[in-house]
Amino acid sequence: MKEDFLHYVWKHQKFSFPSTTQQGQQLEVLATGWHNKYAGPDFSHAQIVIDDLRWAGAVEIHLRSSDWYRHGHQQDPAYDNVILHVVWEDDVEVCRNDGSLLPTLVLKSKVRPELLERYTTAFSPHAQFIPCEAEIDLLSKTNWLMWKERLYIERLEERSKRITQILAENKQDWEATLFALLARNFGLNVNGEAFFQIAQSFPFAVVRKLQQNSRYLEALFLGQAGLIPEEADLAYPKTLKADYRFLKQKFGLKPPKCAFQFSRLRPHNFPTIRWVQLAQLYTATPSVFSKLFNQGTLSSQWMGKIGVSSFWKKHYTFAKSSRSQPKKLTPTFIDLLKINTLIPFYFTHQKALGKDASERIVAWIRMLKLERNRLVDRYKN
Repeated sequence: MKEDFLHYVWKHQKFSFPSTTQQGQQLEVLATGWHNKYAGPDFSHAQIVIDDLRWAGAVEIHLRSSDWYRHGHQQDPAYDNVILHVVWEDDVEVCRNDGSLLPTLVLKSKVRPELLERYTTAFSPHAQFIPCEAEIDLLSKTNWLMWKERLYIERLEERSKRITQILAENKQDWEATLFALLARNFGLNVNGEAFFQIAQSFPFAVVRKLQQNSRYLEALFLGQAGLIPEEADLAYPKTLKADYRFLKQKFGLKPPKCAFQFSRLRPHNFPTIRWVQLAQLYTATPSVFSKLFNQGTLSSQWMGKIGVSSFWKKHYTFAKSSRSQPKKLTPTFIDLLKINTLIPFYFTHQKALGKDASERIVAWIRMLKLERNRLVDRYKN
C-alpha cells in the first residue's frame, strides 16, 4: 500500500458514500481540491461539509494517522489550514495547534479490494514509459491529433472549474481573479500555493490603489509574504519595512502564515524576485486583463519588458549582493504563464460569456514551443 493509491482514491472519489469521519461526523465532499505534488498539504482548495458546516482548505493524506506527527506537520504553519485528514488506518488521534481534533476520514473499510488490485496492475512500475507504449504507434496520426485536442479541452474544463470557484470567492471580479492566478504561477509549483494565499490575503482594491507606486506594491507583496527582514543596514529594506508598516495600518492587513522555499530553486525563481516582478507588472499597466486580452487576441509581448527595481538588479535576496542583471521575464516563463494561467483564464471568461473559444485556444497553444522537461522528452521518444 502506497500513498499514491490513496491520492487516487481521494482525487477520483473512489470510496463509498455516504461517509462519516472517524469522530462520527457526517461528511460530504464538494470539491477534492488541487493536487499538490510539492511541499505542503497534498490537496489545496478542497471544500467539504461536516455536520452541515461548510469548510474550505487543504486535505492531507497518510497511510496512518500517526504519520502526521512522524512528518512533523504539527510544527509546520503550512498545515494550519488542513480541514480533513484522509488515512488508510487510524492509529492515533491528531489535534490541531489549538487542541481541537482534526476530522479524519478512514478509507480502509470504504474502498473495494478489487480497486486496489486494478490500480496496482495499471500503475505498477513497468519497463516501458507508459502502459500503452507498445500500441501507441497503431493509432493514426489524425486520430492522435484529435485525441490530444480532446484531452487538452477536457483539461481546460477541469481548470475552468477551479477558476470559477476562485472567481466566486472574489465576488465575480475578473481582474482580482487574474491577479490571484498570476501570483500562483509566479510562485511556480514549489511556492505557488504560498503565493496564492498571499494574493488572496488582501482585497484586490488595495493593488488598484497602489498601482502607480511600484515601491508600495513591493512593500505590500513582500511584507504580506513575511520576506522583509526585521533588521537591515541598507536603505531599501528599511524603507520597505516602514512602507509596509504604514500600509498594514492603513488597510488593516493581516499577513497569513506561509512558508517559502528557496533551496530547490534557481536564483531567478526566488520568491523575492518573483514578487518584485509581479509588482512591476502591475505598475506597468492599469488593467492587466484588458492589456492581455484585447479583441480576441493574447497580447503578451509587453511582458518581456518587465524586470525588477534597481535594488533587485544587484540582489536575489536582501542579505547578499550579486552581479547586476535586469532579471526580466523570460520567453520560457511567459509561455508557462500562457499555458497555466492566461489560456485557461481566457477559456473560462469566454465560457462565462456563452462563447466557445476552443478553436482559437488550440491555435494559440500550438504556437507555443515545447516545454523542456523529462516527461515531454520521453513522449517525444
